[in-house]
Amino acid sequence: MPAILVAILSAFASSLVARLLLGAGLAFFTYNWIDGLVLDIQQEISQLFNGLPSDIFGLVSIMKIPQALSVVVSALGVAAFIKTSKVFLGVGQ
Repeated sequence: MPAILVAILSAFASSLVARLLLGAGLAFFTYNWIDGLVLDIQQEISQLFNGLPSDIFGLVSIMKIPQALSVVVSALGVAAFIKTSKVFLGVGQ
């Protein structure tokens, strides 16, 4: 009886450890991937704002629109990371 219990517990522990390591690895990979996408989007937005005429760019800067767009894009990146992590981990499908 103890041998069966030990076998069941060791199988459960190895499955749990494997799932945790796999989830952590996939979460790290998706974070890096999504973070790269967010940085690319922010750089593109910055280039588009720098292409504006100086008087319009000044007005847009006073209204803090570039900072607001940066916050929105970062929030979308975090939301995408959370959703992809849930999909990879199989939580809440």
